[in-house]
Amino acid sequence: MKTILSSVSKTRIAEMLKPILADQYVLYTKARNYHWNVRGSLFLTLHQKFEELYNELADDIDETAERIRAYGLYAPGSMSEFLKLSELKEETEGTYPNQFEMVKKLADDYDSLAERIRETGEEIQSEFGDEVTAGKLYSVAERYEKHVWLLKSILEKEESQ
Repeated sequence: MKTILSSVSKTRIAEMLKPILADQYVLYTKARNYHWNVRGSLFLTLHQKFEELYNELADDIDETAERIRAYGLYAPGSMSEFLKLSELKEETEGTYPNQFEMVKKLADDYDSLAERIRETGEEIQSEFGDEVTAGKLYSVAERYEKHVWLLKSILEKEESQ
């Protein structure tokens, strides 16, 4: 079955992707902040993990922005735009959580974002029949759900000790 998307449909889909891009960018910024500022007994492990996460997010941000552009809209690109569109909250200025709070905050943000991405994918698939964009979103959501599990596993280990 071939689905041809109208320019109106592409515009609506691109608009739906903008908040996801904003969430990804806020999460990227938070992961980079935590990479720079983590301290404690799990420093090396978390420093490396946070770097892995923000590098992956940088690629995801690019993919989302390019999909928005492919559908004819400009991708948001400023922090003020991202903060207006994002459901995620950046770290309060001058606040540096401890290593376990960092892990919990990232796990919670990945969980929220995975849910938002999955719901957006379902809406794009059912309303517009855009299997390609929906498939890309489902793939990202699956990876983010795995990050939630891995991050929460770090916390479980500490709580059991």
